[in-house]
Amino acid sequence: MASVASSVVINQPVDKVFNYVTGVENHKAWQAGILDAKLSPPGPVAVGSIYTYTSEVMGRKMETKLQVSAYAVNSRWNVQTTGVPRPVETAYTFEAQGNATRLTVAMELSGGYPAAAEAMVKQQMQKSMDEQAQRLKQILEK
Repeated sequence: MASVASSVVINQPVDKVFNYVTGVENHKAWQAGILDAKLSPPGPVAVGSIYTYTSEVMGRKMETKLQVSAYAVNSRWNVQTTGVPRPVETAYTFEAQGNATRLTVAMELSGGYPAAAEAMVKQQMQKSMDEQAQRLKQILEK
């Protein structure tokens, strides 16, 4: 299994970054390809909450579900894909650095890729995570 991670310092306090990242109403803005995002049950996020994303891939609408697997206010938010043969967990950690926040996003790829494709998959996921982190920095520092 390969792992990928990206880290960025955002010039905003931890609570602002954490609330923005975990707020379902913001996901379309910082996650590429998301057309719609919902949280169930409605209300505050907690372990067990499910984010449902609608995206379009090759002209077809697709639904993805992610369940919150770890949640600590202003510190950690982990989500894991559900309903797939090899679930993938993505961990978001938030660390105060003075009046700024270090946001680190890490993912352990589930494997199962042919050896020749694993490096390419890792490279694509790394690029996606780096872009996501930069998008969050740009949005939150406006």
